[in-house]
Amino acid sequence: MSTSVVLIAYHGDRWLPDCLGTLADASAEPPHLVLVDNARNSVIDDLDLSAFDAEVLSTPRPMGFAEANNYALVEASHLEDTVLFLNQDTKSPSGWIDECVRVLRENPSLGAVSPCIRTYEDDGWDPSFLTCLSEQQKARLERDSVSSEAIPVQNAPAPALFVRTDVLVETGPFDPVYGSYYEDYDLCRRIREQGHQIGFCRDAHIRHFAGGSTTTEEQERRRMRQVIRNRVLYELRDGDGPRWWTAVRRFLLGFPHRLARGVAGTSSSQPPLVTLKAYGDLLRIFDRLVSERRDEAEWMAYLDEIGWPPRPVPSPVSSRASVSVQ
Repeated sequence: MSTSVVLIAYHGDRWLPDCLGTLADASAEPPHLVLVDNARNSVIDDLDLSAFDAEVLSTPRPMGFAEANNYALVEASHLEDTVLFLNQDTKSPSGWIDECVRVLRENPSLGAVSPCIRTYEDDGWDPSFLTCLSEQQKARLERDSVSSEAIPVQNAPAPALFVRTDVLVETGPFDPVYGSYYEDYDLCRRIREQGHQIGFCRDAHIRHFAGGSTTTEEQERRRMRQVIRNRVLYELRDGDGPRWWTAVRRFLLGFPHRLARGVAGTSSSQPPLVTLKAYGDLLRIFDRLVSERRDEAEWMAYLDEIGWPPRPVPSPVSSRASVSVQ
């Protein structure tokens, strides 16, 4: 079972040398690397990619995280048996890719896995990793008493997400309606809906920069505006009951509650204007929020537009099959 690593570079000069320098030792076999120049990178031409079966793509314009990864999947020369979506702000310990591949190979029920994620300085657990665990799983993690080799979870975050290629073809790629934030959870939701499980590999670790990428207050407010918008969209899709009724409740109850907390300045609340703009963004896609049929139609139209799925699909039992996407 082999791996295609999809790595999106965006303002990546700070991260790429360490990311790729450590990635070379993450697998005994040179992985297929799809490195995507998604704007504002000046070091790509100087990077040593000799340790990989590498190809470098350039997006026609700066794209959001979801769309840039999808661009890589469709435009790559081929895809291996598994696809690893890897963030540029990661460092790789030796052998972790091989461990994740082993767990996937030996556990056919798993559609996607992630390594356990440490902070960039390796002085604790990454918050995005801990968010995916139950309180019981967190306690066992701290006691180092996790018994199974794969920790079962509902979702895994995007810093280092392994997906079987045949599962990815079945479920579709990231949904660009998210742009960035919650697109990883949405992909995991679709993987679960197709009957596959998701887990963290107990004995595979990676290091991820847990700090924010924003440098100004205005950038942080734009980020939180997108987080609020996308959280509502994801929870609507992942919830039970009629979508239209859940959406109406979000606007009639959830929106005033968030707004009031922002006015009061309570802990973890956002400024009222951020909440107003986030819900204004949701109104622009309100037809998708309230109608599963319309949401599905928009999604299928997007898949047709990008030429999904790639063909042929690798056999689940093959150890070295590749997918042609041209």
